[in-house]
Amino acid sequence: MKQAIIVGAGGFGREMLAWVRQSLAAPSVKGFLDDNLQALDGFAKDVPVLGTTQHYKPREDDVFVCAMGQVENKRTCMERILERGGVFINVIHASAVVGENISFGQGVNLCPHAVVGSDARLGDFVTLNFHSTVAHDAVVGRWTQLHCHVDITGGVVLGERVTVGSHASILPGVRVGDGAVIGSGAVVMRDVAAGTTVFGVPARPYAMREVAND
Repeated sequence: MKQAIIVGAGGFGREMLAWVRQSLAAPSVKGFLDDNLQALDGFAKDVPVLGTTQHYKPREDDVFVCAMGQVENKRTCMERILERGGVFINVIHASAVVGENISFGQGVNLCPHAVVGSDARLGDFVTLNFHSTVAHDAVVGRWTQLHCHVDITGGVVLGERVTVGSHASILPGVRVGDGAVIGSGAVVMRDVAAGTTVFGVPARPYAMREVAND
């Protein structure tokens, strides 16, 4: 029988322990991987940190759960597991709502009360945290992280490695480039260039950085 290993034992990882157990598939959880082997010290958890992402070798009965919130750290750690042949599962919480004709990559997380509308597409390692919504026909690129209460409306296109802060809204048809950061509470009414950080209502550029193509 396959057993799940949660990659990341920080705050989000500890939340994911419950969400995995409350998910539609509800696999048994074997433990965590974290590069801080003391990450669970002081927390009453019934499964241990099994090792680091740098050194753990996947076994035949292992499947992995992505549980890191910072986009670049998430990508680095998950790629280590993938390079060793690790297989990631999707975690769909029992309270999540999913429409018809949805496309999911691997390592996708839908946390409690997340909603994905019909004909939306979510790439590998996308996370929708509590009460976040991706509406009809929207596209969310690989590694992208939606924090709590995010509203991605119809036809929006988010690139890869995008971070969307809590309570942000992106209006219909807007395109957000790779590596962009949408600040908490922002209302995005216009396209956002790759590598740009925006804040405010309406959202305005705060900073821009170069984003590598890969």
